[in-house]
Amino acid sequence: MSAAGTTYELHGVVAAPDVLEPLCDRYPHARPALLDGAELALLPLCEQLLHDIDLAGVPMGPEWAFDRLSSGLAAVLTAASRRGTVVYLEADYAGGLGRQSAVAWLDCHLVYGPEVLLPDEPFPVPTRDATGGAPVVAALRYLGVQAVGARDEFVVLGLGRHRSTREWCTAGLRR
Repeated sequence: MSAAGTTYELHGVVAAPDVLEPLCDRYPHARPALLDGAELALLPLCEQLLHDIDLAGVPMGPEWAFDRLSSGLAAVLTAASRRGTVVYLEADYAGGLGRQSAVAWLDCHLVYGPEVLLPDEPFPVPTRDATGGAPVVAALRYLGVQAVGARDEFVVLGLGRHRSTREWCTAGLRR
C-alpha cells in the first residue's frame, strides 16, 4: 500500500452512493468522493464528521484494532447497512511500515471482520478468495470489487489517489 519513504493514512467508509445518501443528508460534513472502476464512493472520516456522528464518544475496545471506529460510529454504519454493504477501513503507513484494519456490514450484521494487519505481521499474499489477503482488500471484495491483473482491489478503486484522510475530505463532493 505504501512505498518506502512515503506515507499513507486513511479512515473512511466505502459503499454505494445510494447507501451513503442518508448519511450525507443527516450529517452536513459528510462529503463522499466517487471512486474509480466501480459504482462506489468513499466517505472520508474527517474530524468534524467524526464529531458529528460520534456523540457518545466511546471508542471501541482494543480488540477492534481501530483508531477511530467507536461504538457510536459502528451503530450508524450498522444501520446504514440496511441499504447495502458498508465497509469501514483504516490504513496508516509510513516508509512501508504500518497497519490496516477493516470491517464490513450487510443487513445490520457483520459479514467481514473486524480484521487487522499489524506492523510486525507479514503482509499477506494476495488471493482471489473472499477472505484472503490484507484486511482492506478482503473487505472491498464484499462490495463486489475485483482485482484486475496485478492491480489489487485497493488500486482498482483508486484509493491511492490521495495520501491522507484530510486530502480526501478536501476532494469530497460539496453540497
